[in-house]
Amino acid sequence: MKALFNDGRVEEVEDELPVIRHTASHIMAQAVQRLYPGTKLAIGPAIDDGFYYDFDKDGGFSPEDLDKIEAEMKKIIKENL
Repeated sequence: MKALFNDGRVEEVEDELPVIRHTASHIMAQAVQRLYPGTKLAIGPAIDDGFYYDFDKDGGFSPEDLDKIEAEMKKIIKENL
């Protein structure tokens, strides 16, 4: 798998999972911003067994919100930005 780095380099990477997790965290943040404008993004790193993102949103998220976020993430992936 090839990865694009902040400095513009594109290089082959052997361990794909951290790259996939990092990308997924950005996609999730974009989905949250689309669905819930004004939500503040905090931190969203990839970690050893997945990734997480801290958001500051009045009222937090409900289980239904999580379903909407997942659907929006799939939509973003299909857009192939």
